[in-house]
Amino acid sequence: MKKKRKTRKLLLILLILVLLLAALAAAFILNGKKKGSSALPSNITTEQAHIGTIRLTTEGSGFIEPADDTLVSSDYTMKIDTVEAENGDVVAAGDVIATVDQDSLDDQISLLEEQLSEINTSISGLDDSGSSSLTSPVTGRVKRIFARPDEYLEDIVADHGGVMEISADGKLKIVIKSDRTLKPGDEVTVSFLSYEVDGTIQSADHGEYTIVIEDNSNYQVDTEATVTDENGVLLGTGYLASNHPYLVDGTYGIVDEINVDIGDHVDAGATLLTRRSYTYNGTYLTLLEDRQKLMEKLQELRTLQRSPRITAVKDGIVSDLSLQDQTTVAEDSPMYRLISTDRFWLKAEIDELDIAGVAAGQSASIVFDAFDTETYEGTVEKVSALGTNTGGVTRYTVTIAVPGMEKLKTSMSATATIVTDERENTLIVPVDAVQTDDGQNYVTVVEGEEQRAVPVTLGLVNNTEAEILEGLSEGDTVTVV
Repeated sequence: MKKKRKTRKLLLILLILVLLLAALAAAFILNGKKKGSSALPSNITTEQAHIGTIRLTTEGSGFIEPADDTLVSSDYTMKIDTVEAENGDVVAAGDVIATVDQDSLDDQISLLEEQLSEINTSISGLDDSGSSSLTSPVTGRVKRIFARPDEYLEDIVADHGGVMEISADGKLKIVIKSDRTLKPGDEVTVSFLSYEVDGTIQSADHGEYTIVIEDNSNYQVDTEATVTDENGVLLGTGYLASNHPYLVDGTYGIVDEINVDIGDHVDAGATLLTRRSYTYNGTYLTLLEDRQKLMEKLQELRTLQRSPRITAVKDGIVSDLSLQDQTTVAEDSPMYRLISTDRFWLKAEIDELDIAGVAAGQSASIVFDAFDTETYEGTVEKVSALGTNTGGVTRYTVTIAVPGMEKLKTSMSATATIVTDERENTLIVPVDAVQTDDGQNYVTVVEGEEQRAVPVTLGLVNNTEAEILEGLSEGDTVTVV
């Protein structure tokens, strides 16, 4: 009996152990099957979603070029004595570029004084009175009148090319296009308004034909006309215009009264209009202007005579210096160029895959190879639409304005980082926290000892960070792979 009790007791213990092991296995299996939940592996780190600023950037490298320069030419013919500057010199306004031979200045002053004496003689012997009337230079018919009372003749000519238009050969023309074959001399019929007149083909040029008709006082230019052949077949349409228009010039005075009407026939010498404020005629005024320019040049030369030196017109870097010791510089000849040091261009080359989004006005951080521990700010000025393909890769030139600085020199190499897009005060996680499954972006959120996959909607994404538009809140902890 004792042996049987021991056997039953042993079996009961074994049964209990089996049941316990089965329960533990079931719990383990159920726990393993809980979706998205597992203990955090030791090789995965976590970060918190936080509010911050995310930027999209692109990079390009290039070289510094001058943004502004001034070519300085000689205002006079003179002989250079000694050249004091060299290409590449940084100069301030007023610094000496070269000295000028004193005798050459004396010769120029004497020459200009002679010219001034001649102009003075011409002015004193000239009748300075103008005419109160503007007369027709040719015989013909008035077709357009641009002048209006109380207007300046000079302004009228500037706006319209003349005061009036006169048809100088007694003919009008119409230009048409036709697919018919016509030749000069062919007779046609020109119809406009209530008129029907004979016309003649004057010229033919690849389907474009010029037809002339006799002018008449009632025919107005700019009137639409149709041209037909002898059988009444339409050849084309055009507008009446003066065959040989003569635009009457007028250089001074104010229109007082207009003495003709459109359509009037005038003879050469006939009065077209009267004017007031005509005290000085055109030749007299031109001589006065020439004399003023000569006086200004003489004054400049006399000032240079007292201190015969060519000086820098502004701050900058000397370039393209063509002056040489003991050589003569002709009037209007280039002497040197001044590169402004106020600002420069960085011409950066950017790959076609990165050019999208780059636009004028964007900020750029610039690092120069010569002092690569410092960062400077610039602004995108323009993006070239013409690419250059080298080795199968197309690049585009982006021009970046860089403020001038003392240690910056032309042709220095630099790399620019351009901000193409930016979001401030937005939710951000590390980009390595975002994973994709079947087109759905998600992050793994850690809550205590458990993890769960959370779908998210992304905004801007760069190499290190991702903007979260939906799915997370500030402070959520996510895994970073």
